[in-house]
Amino acid sequence: MRLKIIAGNLVTLLTVGLVSYLYVGMRLSDELGRQVDARIDNDQDLLDRSLRLLASDFVRDTVDRAATRELKSTLNTSDPRNRAQRVYQQCESIAAWFRDPARGFQGPPDIVLVTDERGKVVARNKDVNAMHDVSIVGQVPAVAGVLEDGRSRHDVWLKHDENKVMHIATAPVRSEQGGLLGVLLVGYDLSNGMAQKISHVLESEVAFVTHDRVYSWSLNGDSAPFWTLLSDNHGRAVEEALRGERSNAFRVDLRGQQYVVMLARLPAAPSTPVGYAVLSNRTQAMGLSSLSNMILLMTALGALVVVVYGFITGTQFLRPMEEIEDAVLAIINGNTDRRIDIKSSEFGGLAYRINQLVNLFTGVSEEDENGRVSSRGMPSVDPAGNWQGAAFQDGGEKAEKPSPASPNAPLDDPALSATLAAEPAEVYYNRVFGEYVAAKQAAGEDVSNIPQERFIKRLEANAKALAKRHGVASVRFQVARQGNQVILKPVLLR
Repeated sequence: MRLKIIAGNLVTLLTVGLVSYLYVGMRLSDELGRQVDARIDNDQDLLDRSLRLLASDFVRDTVDRAATRELKSTLNTSDPRNRAQRVYQQCESIAAWFRDPARGFQGPPDIVLVTDERGKVVARNKDVNAMHDVSIVGQVPAVAGVLEDGRSRHDVWLKHDENKVMHIATAPVRSEQGGLLGVLLVGYDLSNGMAQKISHVLESEVAFVTHDRVYSWSLNGDSAPFWTLLSDNHGRAVEEALRGERSNAFRVDLRGQQYVVMLARLPAAPSTPVGYAVLSNRTQAMGLSSLSNMILLMTALGALVVVVYGFITGTQFLRPMEEIEDAVLAIINGNTDRRIDIKSSEFGGLAYRINQLVNLFTGVSEEDENGRVSSRGMPSVDPAGNWQGAAFQDGGEKAEKPSPASPNAPLDDPALSATLAAEPAEVYYNRVFGEYVAAKQAAGEDVSNIPQERFIKRLEANAKALAKRHGVASVRFQVARQGNQVILKPVLLR
């Protein structure tokens, strides 16, 4: 029965726990998956707008630097050697101006150079002699465009000699009369550092992609495995992105993590196809679904509690039932003195009623100190079913009087009556109790549980009943033996 109680509760708990785990886990996974897939679209839109705004601000700042009087006067210098030195100083000054954190998050530019009206480099920052008098019109379409129409531009420069991909801003340098003196070019490498800065703002990973490689990205480590995944499995998406078409989102497994990826072309870069990729870590986002594992943990903990609690509770129920069963079996087998004595709030009432029922059939009506029926150590019944001694018969008026031949018939002996009447009550009761106990012990019966006080009260009650029945002044008793049985013989006192 104990196992049935535990098994029933355990099956119920495990069923509810597993169903809850599966339901909550599936709902969490579906919802988080939808959020990740929707987020990649939002991240791509946000990055596109951010890059356009960055390009716009970048061009504006470059135009502002190109319009300074110092740069204009420097290009108007007639001495070529002096002009190169002064332009170099201006390039360093412009680089320091862009380095100021107030200009944005890009930091110091990788290159600042000034060309003359023909597109030849007058000087650049970092090295006064580097690129001097080198024409970059063919290398940088944005410079050619400024020289052609005088309008500032943002573009990408593939600087092959340094193996760099830079986004650049170009602006015309004009004289006070409005004539074109040259072009100011400021460029930033699309480096891992820039990708990491953008990623920090976006909270998604970012990579810059050309037609043959992943140039840089915000993740640490080699980007070659990512390019292999793109070129082998998603080459068409890369081609679409470089043509200016935003790709559909797709998933890649990278470093044991699953990413959702979307590709698009870098905005404000008309001459050079460079793309960017937004990577959203789907595995990390789906990690919240592991919270459903708490349901399994709590279910396992609950199962342990059910087993322990069920064992304890089952034992508390079964032990009294086993005691009742043993006692009832003993009574059935002839031990009519056996009574059920258990301390249980659940089964105490049942034990009490069973004891009452046993006493009803055996003729015992004594109660123990707790008010429960008990005949252990009290006078037993004779083979005929009569109480052993008139003192323990029902004293009601309707009870039949025993015949003169009955062993329990009262004695009407004047001499014996006089002797018993002369004995003080206290001495009489103590003597009868002592003789009764001694006789029971001599008969080999257990007398350890015969209470003297209750014994005497019972004698008094039955003496009054017998006196009323026989119409005498009082009744006293003598201890007698009838075969192997100890009886109490009533004596009438007239």
